[in-house]
Amino acid sequence: MSSGDCELSAVMIVYNGIRTVGRALDSVSFCDEIVVLDDCSTDGTWEYLQTRKNLRLYQRRHTTMAGQREYVTSLARGRWILTIDSDEYVTSRLAATIRKAISQSEAPDGFYLLWGNPYPPTLRGEVWGKHPRLMRAGRARWVQSDHLHSPLDFAGIRMGLLTGGHVDHEPLPNLAALLRKYINKSAIMATQERARGVRASGARLLLSTFGRFLKFYFIYGGWRYGGSGLAMSCAAAFEAFSKQAFLIEAPIVPLRRSVQRSKGSPSGSCGSGQGAREISLGTWACAF
Repeated sequence: MSSGDCELSAVMIVYNGIRTVGRALDSVSFCDEIVVLDDCSTDGTWEYLQTRKNLRLYQRRHTTMAGQREYVTSLARGRWILTIDSDEYVTSRLAATIRKAISQSEAPDGFYLLWGNPYPPTLRGEVWGKHPRLMRAGRARWVQSDHLHSPLDFAGIRMGLLTGGHVDHEPLPNLAALLRKYINKSAIMATQERARGVRASGARLLLSTFGRFLKFYFIYGGWRYGGSGLAMSCAAAFEAFSKQAFLIEAPIVPLRRSVQRSKGSPSGSCGSGQGAREISLGTWACAF
């Protein structure tokens, strides 16, 4: 099959995802090609990826999330691009729904996919949402920023919603791990906002914290899960509080791993000094 016959590409960014990346790759095996960008993992992920067949593997050190998303998308050959993370799993029902949707001549520019986010297994409950992760090639444009969630630029884009099936997100093992993630994420976001000139206040801290609790408890349905839902809503409020508190205190050193480069390694490399590199394994349905 020539590259012009490649209909659907899955693209994935991974960093130290040895625990989950295998299952994530298996879940997108219905795609015509899988392109994986490793962010210089140190836990054996890169070595594991090289044992898998039918992957196009690249390594490139993190710059911004939007930059990584755009880079890995530019490597894909499909007419449609499915963006998935290394701890996310496409259900078989969604796989069939995706194939049917992109075969329609009147399909929009992209689709939101339903997302299931379970609470840590030590609690009971889940949060449902939707994310714009299936796009026509050339229509996926990310807002150029350091934002951790790399929002898409929707200017001139017509979107639809796929409701048959969903993506499962791997939960963190317990509440302590979730709170550690929230602290780290809040410190990063506070540093980024301070660099953009954002200033915090006591009023903003209170409103953001209380607003986040109300959102998770009432809108996201935490009330349905008793004490577990209350605990998760308080954890979400703690994340909002932490970011505002970090903004209020004196400037801190950024926690982004993107600045932790090996001595002498240029931006974009993993210590080899040669920038992004590709390893191709297996036989491809979408020919080179």
